[in-house]
Amino acid sequence: MTSLPIAAESPGEEPIEIRADSGRFDGSQGATRLSGNIRIARGEMEVRADEGYAFQGSDRSYERFELEGDPATWRAIDEEGEEVRGRAGRIVFEVASNRVVLSDGVRIERDELVVEADTGQALQADGRYERIELDGSPARWHTVTDEGRRVEGQSDRVSHDLLNERVTMDGNAHVREPRGSFSGQRLVYDLRTQSTEGEGGIHMIIDPEAIDEPDNGQGGD
Repeated sequence: MTSLPIAAESPGEEPIEIRADSGRFDGSQGATRLSGNIRIARGEMEVRADEGYAFQGSDRSYERFELEGDPATWRAIDEEGEEVRGRAGRIVFEVASNRVVLSDGVRIERDELVVEADTGQALQADGRYERIELDGSPARWHTVTDEGRRVEGQSDRVSHDLLNERVTMDGNAHVREPRGSFSGQRLVYDLRTQSTEGEGGIHMIIDPEAIDEPDNGQGGD
């Protein structure tokens, strides 16, 4: 097992730890090739993969990791202290910004929310991830409410605001929930209140049976 701990670049930054079964410099790539049981960790963020490259800058500090797996996996803690998990065929970790870019069969999970897309990126602020943006043809998501009801949606782009627990759908957006279906060019689904807002040619189909259901103390519109 190869272990390459890396010191933080400046005071206050967390160090990066690299582990793999083997590592050697590849002159054709100008990078260290890593193979087997790769683990890249920084603070509460971790990426695991089968193969990849670690690229260094002019000062010899690592600035980017390009990793592949079947699948490669990513996990982190968001601004709310919740674990976010991802998997994809390819994951790129950009050290300076802590940005994680996923492609090839992307799947993101947080609590009951699952998003599947072609590509995605996780963006960080103040040391923890706060937003995930995903693109697909389409990108699809689903969740289960506290009452055990399934809600699902799709659009060209899905942005998950981890702090405010909102899913924003842009481009050919569609949501199907127990009350009915909603479509438009832009929809916002609030995971906390289970409400949908939108703009851009909104079309709604309401299920009469859902309207007639008893309140059961859960409130209503």
